[in-house]
Amino acid sequence: MRILGEADFGYGNARLRARRSDLLSDADYERLLGEDVAGLLGALEQTRYAPDLEASGRRESLARLHETISRHLSRSLQQMRSFYADRARSLVEAMLSRFDVDNIVTVLRAQSGKKREGPDPLVRVGWMTGPLAREILRQDGLAASVDLLARSTPDRDQGAALRAAFAEYERTEDLAALERAVFADHAARLSASLASAGSAARTLLRFGRREIDERNLLVALRLRDAQAAGAEAETPPAATRLPGGAVPLAPFRDALNAPTSAAVVAKLARASHGRWQAPLDRWAASSDLSALERELERRRTADAIALFVAGDPLAIDVPIAFMAAKRAEARNLRLLGEAAARGIDSQSIRRELFWREARA
Repeated sequence: MRILGEADFGYGNARLRARRSDLLSDADYERLLGEDVAGLLGALEQTRYAPDLEASGRRESLARLHETISRHLSRSLQQMRSFYADRARSLVEAMLSRFDVDNIVTVLRAQSGKKREGPDPLVRVGWMTGPLAREILRQDGLAASVDLLARSTPDRDQGAALRAAFAEYERTEDLAALERAVFADHAARLSASLASAGSAARTLLRFGRREIDERNLLVALRLRDAQAAGAEAETPPAATRLPGGAVPLAPFRDALNAPTSAAVVAKLARASHGRWQAPLDRWAASSDLSALERELERRRTADAIALFVAGDPLAIDVPIAFMAAKRAEARNLRLLGEAAARGIDSQSIRRELFWREARA
């Protein structure tokens, strides 16, 4: 993951800023609330989703909606990549590498027997696309899939780390540990690469560290809940913490052993320089980890999308904003589809949507 040379984002950022007006608005989501699946599909025919809708077939179903959303997200991010060259493209590809590692873990889960019904979960943005993705998913068993993944990834270090992690899995049969090893390897190498890339990667590194820190926070609190419930053999924070974040291990370890929720808040809010204070106060009052996770994700997404306006117009800030906006849009449409299929009332789903304008 070496990133060398000058980074020219001018042309690509101009293309992305022009596409900002094509993003679905809060008014669009208001109109889509309460629509059935056929209504959602019909509405998307009038947007940039139309080619993806056409490619996903003719059936009026939730599966078609999910496929359309996946196709559009993948196509939008692939097009974004094509707008850049040289070092700017290398940085965009580093940003998009999150989808590669997510896809690897998705394959590991599927091939280990934890298949799930529903839409194709892969986001076909990086190297796992087209016939290769289908071939990997068709392999007979986890070992065969890991071998093909390790041989197919263009990153030799990633392939070697995957083989080493799988060798340990064969000894322990601990799928969670295998997944952690894959994520940890990617996080460590990406953070090191971005840290060495200088000022051009500064915003990307900051958001990457923030996401790792928030993931580590949630894992520590889940471990604390499990410990309080009497779990006998929980993996310690040192083994579950992803590398590459800004918050060191000690506050997470201290939070695990803190006697009260208030003590947890004090230790972790201080470690985050106050950024987690308000969300943790709400968690301490409710004990709702899912709500905390949603709030952290919403805040991070909103801050990333705000880079369209507040960020450097000639830097990686604009691709970060565009990727965050498209991921939020895909999430919203999936929520609307599931609500339509399951008969969930509009008021309930309204609370779960990401709104581009702040709402109480």
